[in-house]
Amino acid sequence: MWVTILATEYEKYPEYYGATLWLPATRAALQDAMEQVRVPEGGSYCLTRLDGWPKFLAERLSRMEADIHEVNVLAGKIDQIGRESIPWYEGVISCVESERGGWECSVKDLINAADNLEYFGFLPWIVSDTDLGESAVNGGSVGMLQGLPNEVLAFLDKEKVGAWLRETEKGVFTKEGYCYRVKEGWQEIYNGQNLPEQETGSDAILSVRLENRKYPEHGKVWLSLPCSTERKASACASLHAESLEQCRIREARSAVPILEKKIQFYDDVEVLNELAERLQQMPQKELIKYKAVLQLGCWKNIEEALLLTERLDCYVFDPSQISYEHYGRKCLEDLGVDCSDSAFRNFDFAEYGMNRFDAAGMRKTNYGWISLAQKPELLEAPGDSQQVGGNDCQTM
Repeated sequence: MWVTILATEYEKYPEYYGATLWLPATRAALQDAMEQVRVPEGGSYCLTRLDGWPKFLAERLSRMEADIHEVNVLAGKIDQIGRESIPWYEGVISCVESERGGWECSVKDLINAADNLEYFGFLPWIVSDTDLGESAVNGGSVGMLQGLPNEVLAFLDKEKVGAWLRETEKGVFTKEGYCYRVKEGWQEIYNGQNLPEQETGSDAILSVRLENRKYPEHGKVWLSLPCSTERKASACASLHAESLEQCRIREARSAVPILEKKIQFYDDVEVLNELAERLQQMPQKELIKYKAVLQLGCWKNIEEALLLTERLDCYVFDPSQISYEHYGRKCLEDLGVDCSDSAFRNFDFAEYGMNRFDAAGMRKTNYGWISLAQKPELLEAPGDSQQVGGNDCQTM
């Protein structure tokens, strides 16, 4: 299930895209997304483009100020109950809202509803009082009707029987079926403050899935980096390999997303281990800058990615820049200009910002704007007129 996160202060700018994230996500992936969203201090964000979500959930989430961490837990709950139980789950939500006089469920309620299906029954394809009445009469589920001859049952108004049953059971209809309470109760798994734990994969700075090069039938092992010599030896033993040189990488996961696509099956795990150790020791702001530098795309292999951890001073990084208009105003304000003056009423700040952007040799990344202070050794300098979107360099 996809979600796009936008800082509300910036969503009007055409150069700003926020971050699009697949849920449920790891804590590292959530943090990376928020680093791309760049919500200013005291600001807020909104969730848009809820692709792949059940329609009834997407509609509710779009009408509320939902916390991304809560929505991530909700996505995990949806995965747990399975697609086949979604109609039942929708019915439970409708029942709860009906019991509360039509008040729409909060994210907290949506999370808890997934753990309360047992308190409700669900009849698929029963979508009207008539359907419910016919099902009850034909199935003999209504006690007062049991024992009546078929010729009497045939004259009963099925719609009225269904309406009476629905009101008695406090049931509701959805497009998929009929939901009703089978017993009283409600479990508050989530109290609105302490989010329940969820399994969303490793939060290691870098993990690789290894297999034996010559004997892949021995299976695959995940190795979280950085790791000790003992842990590496244990992974090799599990794969019946004498050393990591006899292993190859089948998959990679990282808190630095671009590395996942760049790591090759033949890359040296020892080099990756050193890279992971350096990344783990980086202050958070420095790690964000490193992500932006990697997104310039001017590195060819993992060895150069390792080298770049020592070359960050070669770059000037400004995560606060969002748009040409935003940058144009900042440039003028740095010169002491009052941009609110009436003389600038019709001034094109966006065009001015674009010109200053090009003159400064700046580049856009998902994490902020970046420029080259000096050419890092062994690496080619990026072009002055390119933009980075995602993992690719594009000509503006």
